[in-house]
Order: sequence, then structure tokens, then C-alpha cells
Amino acid sequence: MPRICLACKSPERLKIDKALVSGAPLREIAGQWCFSKPSLERHKSRVSVAIERTQEKREERLGDNLNDEMKRVLDGAWALTDKAEKAGDHRGAIVALREVREALESLNGLVVRAGSGPNGARLEATVTFIGAK
Repeated sequence: MPRICLACKSPERLKIDKALVSGAPLREIAGQWCFSKPSLERHKSRVSVAIERTQEKREERLGDNLNDEMKRVLDGAWALTDKAEKAGDHRGAIVALREVREALESLNGLVVRAGSGPNGARLEATVTFIGAK
């Protein structure tokens, strides 16, 4: 019967796993919690899939937050464009359209970076023209 992992049984397991995720040296972690380096290597190999999933979820949440914020910026810029057009303020409309363009360029940069990552994320953006003629 295989031995039970001491790190898995430890009441300090969350702290141990956080230390592993942070990239702290195994010798340092082993010394802090009185484990051997080989036992921590075995533990790390068992929990590495869970650690990867946690990091991926964190990145997804960050991507969702950035996407939501970019949508808010775009909505505001389109609203300003519409307001300026209704007021007959052509200069204001041009400035607002520049903001829309910059926001779209920023969003494109995020998509390109996300797509070139190790997991190759895919993001779809929909642009709605408010007040388009």
C-alpha cells in the first residue's frame, strides 16, 4: 500500500501549496515545514495539475474583468459620440470617435496577446454603432 503524502495530510497544506505556486525553492519550503525535498517534489508533481487549473482560472477572471472594463469604456465613448452628434458638436464627435478607436486598438492588443499565450485564448468582440446613419 502506498504511503500517504505528508504534505497532503498537513494542516498547513494550503500554505505549502501557496509556497509551491509562488515558486519558492523546494529546499526553503521543506525546511520551513520539516519535509524532505524528495517528498515535496512528489507532492508538487501530484498537485501540479490543480495548481495549473487555479492559475488558468485566475487568468480567465482577469481576462473577464478586462473585457468588462473595455466594454464599459467603449459604451461610454459611443455615448459621448452620440451626445456630441445630437448637439451638433462635430469637434466633440471627432474626439469621442478617436477615443472609440483607441479603445478598439487596446482591445485588439489584448486579444493578440491572449491569442499568443500558451493556451491560445479566443475573444470575440462585437461593436455596435450607436446613432449610425
